[in-house]
Amino acid sequence: MSTKLKHFQTAILSRRRFLETASGAVALTVLSPSGMGQAQTADGTVPFTTETPGVATQRIDGLKKVTGQKVFARDHTFKDMKDWKGKPHYAMYLRALTTEKVFKGIDRRYLPPAAKKARIILGNELNASQRSPQIAIRRDLLVDERIEEEAKDQPKTRGFDRPYAVVFDLIVQPGNVPDFLGQAVALLIFDDLAEYREASRAMAFQDDDFQKYGDAAPPKDPVVFNPKTTYVKYDHGGVSFDYANANPYSYPLEADSYKALIADALDARPDLLRHDFACDMRAMDPMFMEPESGLAWHDVENKTLNLVLGTQSPDGDFSDIVSMYRSSDAPFKLDAVVLTTCYPGGGFGGRDGSPFSLMLALASAFTDGNPVQLMYDRYEQFRVGLKRHATDLTGQVAIAPDMKLQNIEMNMRFDGGGRKNLSPYVASLAALCAGGSYKTPMANIYAEAVHSENISGGSQRGFGGPQAFFAIETALDDVAAGQGWDPVALRRANLIGEGDTTVTGGPVQQELRLREMLDRAEAHPMWADREALRDEYAARGLTYGTGLAMSLQAYGTSGDGMVAAITMDETGKLTVKSDAVDMGNGSATTLGVVIGPILGANAVDVEMGDYTLFADTELTTRDKLGTRWDNPDWTSKGVGSSSACLTGLHQVHVVQQTALALLEGSIMPAARILWGMPDLQSSATAWVDGALVLRDGGADPLPQDVLAGAVFENGLPRGTLGHAYFQAIWAEADYDTPGGQIHLALDGLSFYMPGADKPTRVVRQNAFGPAAWTRRFARYVWAPCVNVVGLTVDRGTGAVQVENVLSVLNAGRVHVPALVSGQSQGGVAMAISYALHEDLPPGMAGPANGTWNLDRYHVARAADVPLNTGFRPDARSQELIILDETPADKGAGRGIAEAVMCSVAPAISNALHDAVGVRYSSLPITPEKILKGLRA
Repeated sequence: MSTKLKHFQTAILSRRRFLETASGAVALTVLSPSGMGQAQTADGTVPFTTETPGVATQRIDGLKKVTGQKVFARDHTFKDMKDWKGKPHYAMYLRALTTEKVFKGIDRRYLPPAAKKARIILGNELNASQRSPQIAIRRDLLVDERIEEEAKDQPKTRGFDRPYAVVFDLIVQPGNVPDFLGQAVALLIFDDLAEYREASRAMAFQDDDFQKYGDAAPPKDPVVFNPKTTYVKYDHGGVSFDYANANPYSYPLEADSYKALIADALDARPDLLRHDFACDMRAMDPMFMEPESGLAWHDVENKTLNLVLGTQSPDGDFSDIVSMYRSSDAPFKLDAVVLTTCYPGGGFGGRDGSPFSLMLALASAFTDGNPVQLMYDRYEQFRVGLKRHATDLTGQVAIAPDMKLQNIEMNMRFDGGGRKNLSPYVASLAALCAGGSYKTPMANIYAEAVHSENISGGSQRGFGGPQAFFAIETALDDVAAGQGWDPVALRRANLIGEGDTTVTGGPVQQELRLREMLDRAEAHPMWADREALRDEYAARGLTYGTGLAMSLQAYGTSGDGMVAAITMDETGKLTVKSDAVDMGNGSATTLGVVIGPILGANAVDVEMGDYTLFADTELTTRDKLGTRWDNPDWTSKGVGSSSACLTGLHQVHVVQQTALALLEGSIMPAARILWGMPDLQSSATAWVDGALVLRDGGADPLPQDVLAGAVFENGLPRGTLGHAYFQAIWAEADYDTPGGQIHLALDGLSFYMPGADKPTRVVRQNAFGPAAWTRRFARYVWAPCVNVVGLTVDRGTGAVQVENVLSVLNAGRVHVPALVSGQSQGGVAMAISYALHEDLPPGMAGPANGTWNLDRYHVARAADVPLNTGFRPDARSQELIILDETPADKGAGRGIAEAVMCSVAPAISNALHDAVGVRYSSLPITPEKILKGLRA
């Protein structure tokens, strides 16, 4: 071993320290079901040397999913959990039927015989920490900051009907009025599967028989969940004001005066066209592949809570559960939580902040140390699962005779339902998206989310974008139609671009290429030949219309932290671990292949949802002295929610930088030893057929297993752990490694040494990171898309059929083309369904009554979606055009999971307007609404 390597190991080990988690002495272990993230071929072998580095031959989870192996939480039974002990129990929750009367209790006389054998727990039997666990939702640094600021002067009251609080009653106490429909009013625990099933059948749709309610309660006015979002922008007459650059403390007061200046500026221009608009959307269900399900076992002897969950937020679930059992009045104390994470099965936001994990953990306290299963069926998932927010939007656009936008005004109200969850965050992003793909000198935008009796809202795919883009895109089409303007020309005259500012005043610092995308869409036969297509369909007796819309979906938050680890075994096989969750968008596959060009091979295993990784970095988010990046222990954010759109840029970045650290800090030192070339640089090498070679020749290739052997033999790091932070720019620093000092776009780096389970931290040097004030930009990176939709309308029945869809997408670097195509196709299908079919009425007329399933909730089926690829006038198809990568992308992908979906619905509405001359601005656009519009 070299003297340099010995010195490195001594120095790095001396800096290692014990790190307590934020929850004190509670230890967290995150597990994956065996082999869930392992790449396999059809014959069960693991492809390793045969795969092309950086290329995915299949989804890493694909074989297991299509062959029905156990990948979802619902697939697992108690028998799968080998170390669990005790008799299986089964949990059932009864749900509130009204928010207008006092809940009195359960009348056991009317329960079916099987249910009478169950243990029944009411809300007044819970300790305070169980009934109202302290939940700290941390997702977006900007919105979090506003929540904390606005909550300072508010009363510290409990109960989720008080939106300043971030606590809620898991089970309504007798004598109280339920806060929302579907809120739990009782927990039933069964110790026999047959009795549980019999009771479930007998009690279905019979809630009125055994729930008792008393006196009517006074009606409650809707209360706004804080914070509310106001973006006022004024750039007129040499005076500028906006959210991003204003003093945070004086902004609310100054904003009102600038609203008045906007009104004055508009009134001074009688030549302006001022177009008012209004639209609304019903709530929507995310439609999981699998309803929520989970297993739990409180191991009394070891003071450990074991959980099996399909979760989007393992970090949040962990902290919330710990809050339930760490307070002074908790029924028992926990020393550890073991979380086995499973694939959530899609849903895109429907499990982000879902209370299911808390309901499962609560049930585990009443089984006397026996394991318990909580398993929703589709009826209960409809009844209580998170929904996309129902939304009402009104506003006005002001446009000059030269087609230039002068002002965008929009007011948005999101129905948050009974739980605060992420509703203020959704409203905040929607306010940013209200500006669409356009630049405007003035804007007056307000968004709020309100508490109501309805099912709670969640983040959902698009995170407020679909609602906002629908409003602005249909408004612009109406202006164009009213003025006789070309709708493409109107949009082209107002496109935002690099160097412009959004409605927050935050700068656009990314190449968008919106003009190029519009040009491609305009030249496509679907748009260029739309009149000829109309005539062709008319000759067949069909009414045809074409619509265009665009979107500029922001992804990430106002500050994103992410963490990843890469380890190598003695044969050279690689494993990637990530805090991210694969929600069906292919994150695991992508993260497994993006290391290939750097390390010469793709990962054999990818372990997702590992929340334990951040604690191992030994970084902290506490910065009492305010030194920020000068403090080598500090980062602005540990980890965040696993949004579906974060993979392409954020998670790929941290994995690639961590792979680069392994290359420079371990593999290259091994190569120098094997080749006897102490001054060799990685730039002089390349990977060929799984072996490291000299670009100019002169030495034998070094296969993966040979390099790995040298790594272990010489005590070099067998793996790396990296943490990254992004807020307009990446945090960067220098790090000492066995291969010398390297510069990485990481703010934390650790090495896994041979024989050690825990990584050893490398203290960063010369760190540089984003300035705190840049979080007021709101968002920094964008996924642009233009959609063109051609459809037919049956004037007799009101039925609409989407004939063709064109999507023009700027995806940056495409890491796995098949996944981008699949995400686009899924986005088109979801948007068609959202725009035309999916309808969830509020109150007890909707799924809150417990009788809703797919017989009543209509989603798009194969016949509703164009399935052919590549446009042909005589065949229903969807075509995806992905712009080629440019040097400005800097090798980075974009978060496109929501991009395609966001502008399909307004394109459908615009196509309907083109077809029949009626504006349909209330989603879903059902046949009944079509016929009503035609009769008007």
